[in-house]
Amino acid sequence: MLLVLLSLLAGALSVLAPCVLPFLPVIVGGSVGTGSRRRPYLIALGLTVSLIAFTLLLKASTALINIDPMVWAIASGALVVILGLTMLLPGVWAGLAGRLNLSGRSHSLLHSASSSGRGETVGAVLTGAALGPVFSSCSPTYAWVIATVLPAQPATAMIYLSAYCVGMAGTLLAVSLAGRKLIDRLGWAANPSGWFQRVIAVLFIVVGVLVATGVDKQVQAWAVDKLPVISSVEENLLPKQLPSGDEPARSAALGKAPEFEGITEWINSSPLTMSQLRGKPVLIDFWTYSCINCIRTQPYLNAWYDRYHDQGLEIVGVHAPEFAFERMPENVRRAVGDAGIRYPVALDNDFATWRAYGNRYWPAKYLVNAEGEVVWTHFGEGDYDEAETQIRKLLDAQGPTASTTGEVLTHTPGQSPETYLGTDRAAGFVGEPGLSAGESTFRAAEELKVNQWTLDGQWLVDNESITAGRDGARLKYRFTGREMFLVMSGPEGATVEVKSSAPGPDVVDGKVQISGSKLYRLVRLPEASPGETVELTFSEGVRANAFTFG
Repeated sequence: MLLVLLSLLAGALSVLAPCVLPFLPVIVGGSVGTGSRRRPYLIALGLTVSLIAFTLLLKASTALINIDPMVWAIASGALVVILGLTMLLPGVWAGLAGRLNLSGRSHSLLHSASSSGRGETVGAVLTGAALGPVFSSCSPTYAWVIATVLPAQPATAMIYLSAYCVGMAGTLLAVSLAGRKLIDRLGWAANPSGWFQRVIAVLFIVVGVLVATGVDKQVQAWAVDKLPVISSVEENLLPKQLPSGDEPARSAALGKAPEFEGITEWINSSPLTMSQLRGKPVLIDFWTYSCINCIRTQPYLNAWYDRYHDQGLEIVGVHAPEFAFERMPENVRRAVGDAGIRYPVALDNDFATWRAYGNRYWPAKYLVNAEGEVVWTHFGEGDYDEAETQIRKLLDAQGPTASTTGEVLTHTPGQSPETYLGTDRAAGFVGEPGLSAGESTFRAAEELKVNQWTLDGQWLVDNESITAGRDGARLKYRFTGREMFLVMSGPEGATVEVKSSAPGPDVVDGKVQISGSKLYRLVRLPEASPGETVELTFSEGVRANAFTFG
């Protein structure tokens, strides 16, 4: 319930965001009619329905039929331009419609029909519908819902998205009504053939061209960088998906542990059920193999399995993919081998078991007793001593505790946040042009503040990654912390050159050799830095998804 209210508030706040403010004249202007006072309500309704429909269409098209998201931006922009032209040149539009036999009426009757209540209704709905895709990139809440919640919990995501749309449309409606009241007092502004209506028409056309060409994203990027206050407030409303090592999260006992559902493959085991495991303690660990939080947790899971499996403990890793390449069984099998995991791993590619547990985090641990009841949970990193204490209590274990082996990575207080590079969740980007889906030639920003990154050269951008379009494409990032990691993939033989004062373990002779889709260790400083700038130069075809830090 709290997240529904926060989504509602975030929708209202998004109207005040820098990337929305330039469109408010279009909303107010489109709300002015010559006979119907329903236009503001119809525009708000069209916007709400359009944004929800656009979200589902965007996810379906990019996931299933690989339509470039820019196609929908072009279509939306073209619709806004057409609406502007009909307002600017109503006589020309009526004549064209007559020549095309769009109606059986004469030229004069067509012009009257375009100003009728029915014409206004259609125009108002189309105005709202055209602006839905435009507003889709203006909110961190919207990005969080479609990128994180929608793939795993579609029903929950639609509730959050609906609440967000209601908050946004309600606030826009208030703005529209207030603007209309002002205009109604000014007779010259209400004249459909007057100069004010023509100015509004020109605004429609300009906005439509900006949207169709992608220039609006550059304006938005500039506005968010220069006027970040509203977006920052909204960002702070979102839940922390991956609690850090010093901010662990817990929940109360959940009762009976749900069964494994929708598992597409098992690694290190034949298919298991919770019923089969009844009579022994079971630790369920939700993870995904490129997640740095999961990687830092892995040595402890391996140690507990080695120490307590012979005493009855079973661990089941439920792998729920964050990125598309993590859905491929061969990639997961390779990661399981590289991490030295010997316990059963279940591939939950459709998030069915994730939903059964109501889970929202990577990593997440659910400790189940011999009776099949969840008695302890923990989300995120940390609290490893407490986790082992809970395990030992269920086993009535005696003797020494478990000991980790090999490298154990740690969280650094104040480190840079996880930074996604695809358009769904990108943050901190600076440079020209703004970050939007499609292929672009970028010009790097001259200076970077902490937690900012920039691109130079040719790049292909999609919803969850960026891909170097040519050899020599560059990326710079200024981070805080001691270590830098980057999730990457690419063709055989591809490399990434790393310019840093302290290259990480995966850097050999200044370069990383791409050998699969995984997390690569790029930088390891002797101590935490308040601001270290790293420059990466990519081979053509190398894809980068997200930075993490330590």
